[in-house]
Amino acid sequence: ESGSGDSGADSSASGNSDSGTVTSSAITTSTAVVIGNSRVTSSIGGINTANAVSATVVSTPVESLAAAIGLSESDRKAGTNIRSYICDNRDKASKAALQSAAEAAGKTVAGYVNMDLYTITKKGVVSKVTASTEPVTVTFALPARLAKTNANFSVLAIDADGKAVIMDDVDTDSKTLTFNTKVFGAFTIVY
Repeated sequence: ESGSGDSGADSSASGNSDSGTVTSSAITTSTAVVIGNSRVTSSIGGINTANAVSATVVSTPVESLAAAIGLSESDRKAGTNIRSYICDNRDKASKAALQSAAEAAGKTVAGYVNMDLYTITKKGVVSKVTASTEPVTVTFALPARLAKTNANFSVLAIDADGKAVIMDDVDTDSKTLTFNTKVFGAFTIVY
């Protein structure tokens, strides 16, 4: 099935995300999630192939996000876009480091996910973004198997200095995990 824009179709078992363009049953462009009674729409496009999360939304306004990752207004006017790519983390070394950091923090791992941000120029030059100067608000729609546990989830990442960073859930909906991050890349969902 292929389409464009927000189809309003429910694409997750948790019933908490809407799907945009669908190119296969496993790859979706997330456009919105529902947090409580509010629909939150992503400020950037992206692809989610992860099983660890059923949808991902970046709710920081694109102008603020661009400034936080060092993308100038002139770059944006010249056609440079920001996109996300979310997939399950399958890197053994990364997962081992996240597992160790979770154990050291007294947390249990519920899943591993990579969230990468990229800038893409009009000429097709792609640059990976690994950090931002200001927090970026991200929401993961949790798959039903996690959402029904009603655990107090957080996200754990390891920053560029090798330090574990725990980002707590800032919403009260058990079907979503909303957090503020300055780090992008390998994450683990913990409780």
